[in-house]
Amino acid sequence: MRFRTRHGRLLASIAAAGLLLAGCGTGPSQAGAAAIVGDTRIPVTEVQSWFGQVLDKEPGLRPQLRQQGQLDELGRQLAAQLVREELVEQTARAERLVVTDQQIDDLINQMGGPQAATAGKIYTPQNIREMVRTRLLTTELGRRYFDRLSVTFDFTQATTRREAQEKAQRMAQGPDSAAALVDADVRAGIPAGKDRRLRAADSPQMAATTPLFGARPGTVLAFEPEPHSGQWLVVLVKERRTDEAPTPAAGGADDQTLQRVGTYLLGITADEVGVRLSPRYGVWDPVNLTTAPNENETTGFRLHVPATSS
Repeated sequence: MRFRTRHGRLLASIAAAGLLLAGCGTGPSQAGAAAIVGDTRIPVTEVQSWFGQVLDKEPGLRPQLRQQGQLDELGRQLAAQLVREELVEQTARAERLVVTDQQIDDLINQMGGPQAATAGKIYTPQNIREMVRTRLLTTELGRRYFDRLSVTFDFTQATTRREAQEKAQRMAQGPDSAAALVDADVRAGIPAGKDRRLRAADSPQMAATTPLFGARPGTVLAFEPEPHSGQWLVVLVKERRTDEAPTPAAGGADDQTLQRVGTYLLGITADEVGVRLSPRYGVWDPVNLTTAPNENETTGFRLHVPATSS
């Protein structure tokens, strides 16, 4: 098992007021581990160290978070960032993605320098280079695949979390069960369909805001395209291609869109290597690749059709 020794790298800025404390709640399932990503162990001490750095940088933060009951939330967010960082590292190695020191310097300068880039954020001037490196790698991952990605899927809709979970479980029983569910929903007047094909380059907003393109064939996803809308999309990914003929569309996608696409593509790596989160930080949310306080507060569901049913 590989052990991390460096400080965490971040994918996106998070306002300090929205974060919480490390080390509260139930102990980790494996002593001393905040999370295990594949064969890499992220120690609890790494989360705690970063947490201390945040408080040192923002002296008024601890009483503010304590008053708001948000201390635990900070720990969860930091743990989530460290897991995503490790997913980026493993993906970058597999994809042979490289960023240069000059690229890192240029982006930090565009952000106004280390102090300006970290003001009001959980980053510090000491780890800003690591954060920027991770951001650039995620953007390059999105750029590499954006105009070559397509998925074919069956889908239906639900209006409650419970209904979405039940439909996802039915779809995960196999293609026949998924087809029967879709047919029944169509007859009931519910928006649903089979064998729909979608290219990321044709739908950049969907590619940048949903996990649809970051799922392997045989994956069932249930999520709200618009958070808290009460409208759930339940999808069985039947085919995922990365060899579509390139189009000029990728050139029209800005770096922010490509970074978001790249972030969702980390779902492929997370599925392949596995993510185990210490209960002290809640549960791993496999849809938005983050942490949640408990299983009832994840952003959705990610299930897999058994290989024998494919």
